[in-house]
Formats: sequence, structure tokens, C-alpha cells
Amino acid sequence: MWKGYHDYQSLYMKGLLERNETLQIEALEGLLTASGVLGLDTSRYEKALKKLGVVPMKKRETAVVAEREESSFSSRPSGSVNGKYRRVKSAKVEDGYFVVRFSGRSDEKDLRRFVLKKKRKVLYVFDIARTRLPYSIKRIRGGGFREIRIAQYDPTKIRIVVEVPKAYDIETVMEKDTLKISLPSATKRSSASTESRKSRKGKRSADPSVNLSGSTLRRYTVVIDPGHGGKDAGAVGYQKRLEKDAVLAVAKRLKRVLRKRGFNVYLTRERDVFIPLKKRTRFANRKQADFFVSIHANAAAKRRSYLRNKGIETYFLSPAKTGRAKRVAAIENRAEIENIDRYTKDAVLSMLNREKIVESNKLAIDLQKQMLTSVRRKYKDVVDNGVRKGPFWVLVGAQMPAVLIEIGYITHPTEARRLFNPYYQKLLAEGIANGIESYIYHKTGGY
Repeated sequence: MWKGYHDYQSLYMKGLLERNETLQIEALEGLLTASGVLGLDTSRYEKALKKLGVVPMKKRETAVVAEREESSFSSRPSGSVNGKYRRVKSAKVEDGYFVVRFSGRSDEKDLRRFVLKKKRKVLYVFDIARTRLPYSIKRIRGGGFREIRIAQYDPTKIRIVVEVPKAYDIETVMEKDTLKISLPSATKRSSASTESRKSRKGKRSADPSVNLSGSTLRRYTVVIDPGHGGKDAGAVGYQKRLEKDAVLAVAKRLKRVLRKRGFNVYLTRERDVFIPLKKRTRFANRKQADFFVSIHANAAAKRRSYLRNKGIETYFLSPAKTGRAKRVAAIENRAEIENIDRYTKDAVLSMLNREKIVESNKLAIDLQKQMLTSVRRKYKDVVDNGVRKGPFWVLVGAQMPAVLIEIGYITHPTEARRLFNPYYQKLLAEGIANGIESYIYHKTGGY
């Protein structure tokens, strides 16, 4: 049901962006039903349907559907907490195990295990009844395993899938409020090697930009989006330099750096052409990218601010909280959404996936830190404008952590010259690459 809910959200966004009312109505009716079953507020979907001239399902009807669905699994088993369902408090890799902690006592009776052997991979599957996730799905990639997925399989249970290239002796321990699943790396580790790994991990954590192995990075795909292009020049800066040219040059350098390190890399544009905003993230989704990085150059709003406004900042998608974020977003969005009404914009932003926002925020923090570290090796005066939230339309629809980087102010004389300096571009590219590696390192616990 959670998967269906998020699929209908994506469908509704598609309908909004393509101005397809039939698609919007279909998605909204699905969202109403799913929201009722999941106990979520349905008012905004009802309002949206009314705006389209459709009489929505009454709240009492939605409640009846929810009650009927709930009654099918409402018996109070031994694994429930005070007659309610357990919730997953945390799920992460710890010392060679995938560790899931619950809000209440776990029970072996609620755990079902089975194995699926497919071509070139083995899936160890664990279904846990009477349990709910605070999100729809979470994916973790690591060294000894390909991927761990934990998801709300249906309203009654969660499913954990450990995907590995070949079978291994897996161990499962369920005690009190914790489930531990051994991972391939844990089955072959002696206590001495554990201490050695911890020692190495300690050294690496002091420098989170440390390069991960090429074999590790080959599992990741990055889509780089050089902002603007073609008829959309972006900001016009000092000595009439164009944003679209600067960001394309940096994007190409970043592509070379990332590919040299082992990443799979694609650009949304390789030359001076205009690409509609919605097609950029659609391209990333088709490539099944793990990261979407949109590169832009900032511009001061007024001539008197040309010398005062400078620095690097990184944004992730969220309704803007400050006037500054709204101003920057308005500049980057203007090529395409001037004619989209405020209700549509607000409707899209209100349905952003919280888990993706959190991960995008983490990615933005790593990118900002590593970019500054890199460029300040040579240019000590580069200003840190921090990580910010913003309603950037180019990030809407991305199904992976997505950020927008403002690599400097093209209206500032010094920064404009630097943005076209090959050495400065190289430092920026290395910093962005280090930031992506740092995010992966933190996300996978160094595996």
C-alpha cells in the first residue's frame, strides 16, 4: 500500500508537469484510497479533485475502506506492542550485521525466511509481521553484499531483502527488540581482522574524502546536469560571461574525474543545447542514477551587490524558507515554469518524499564541505554560503538524492574569472567528486 501511495504521488506529479488532467484525476483518486487505508490526511487530495471539477470520495467512505483493510489484520498477536504494531526505529549496517531495532519486543513467530536463487545473484528474504516502517523503502549498498532493501511490503508486514552475488552461511538472531542478520563480510572475519578493520576505519574517517575502491564505485551512477543551455543562457555576468558556458565546462571536468575513479557518469547535455527541466530528471531516472547533481552559477540581483555577493552554496529540494532561497530558485526556474500557477507548484512541493529530502540534505552537506576543502587549497578567500533548502524545479521528480550547486557568482569580477579558469574548474570537479565519495563512505559505513 505504501508503494502504491508513492507511485500515485509520482503519477500525480507527472500529470501536473504535463498538464494532463485525466492523469491527475486517476492519481488523486488512488491517493485518496491509499491515504484512507494508511490513516493519512486526505484533505489536500479532495481539494485538488474539486479544483478539477470532480466530486471526491467522502471522508466517511475512505474511513470505511481503511477500517475494512485494517480489520483483516487487526488480531492482536504476541508480537504486537500494547495491541498495536511495532515500528522500526532504525535499520543500518553495524559490524558486519544488518541490525534492525524495533519500538517493542520482537518475536520469532512473526519472522518468516526464504531464499530466492536467480541468475548471478541470491536473495535472502525476511518477512516480519505486525511491523511498520516510518518510510516506504530504504536501500543500502555495501562491499560484501550488493544491496539491502527494507520496505513496507503490505500494511501488515515489512520485508527485508539481502542481495548478494553468491550464497553464504547467513545467520539470523532475533532478541528482545532487535533483529541481526549477518552479512558476507562478517562470516569470514576473525577478531584480529575486526580490530584491523576498525583501525583502518578510524584512520579513514579522519579524512572522509578518502578514495573508495574502483570496484565499489562502479556500482554507482551519477547524472550531472549542466544548467541552462541553448536559448537559455542563464545568468549574464562580468564581461558578459555566460552561466551556461561555465557550468558546462565544470560538468565535463567532473565527468572525467568521476569516470577515472570508476563511476558510471552521464551528462544531461554535452553541448550548448536547451533541455527542458522536467526532461533532465527524467533522464536521470531512466539511467537509474544514484545521484543527480545540477551545476549552476549564481548572480547578484542588483548591480550594487556585484562586489558584495560571492561564494559557493549547495541546495536540496524543499519548500524555500528564506527570501534568498526563493530568489535564487526563481532565477534558475524562470526558463520553464513562469506559466505554472502557484497551486500546482505548491501541490508538487507538498508531496516531496521525506526520505529523499533527508538523503539529498546529507549529500549536499558532504558536497559543500569537500568543494570548499578542495578550492581553498589554492584560493583561501572562497566564501562558504552553506547548505540551503530551495524549490528548484529541475530537482522535482528525481528518484535519487538530488542537489543543485551554485559554484560561484558570475557577477563578481574575481569569481567570474575563476569560473572560466581550468585549474579552478579542476579543483571544483575534484571537490564535488570527493563529496560524492564522502557521502557513499558515510552511507555504507566505510564498506
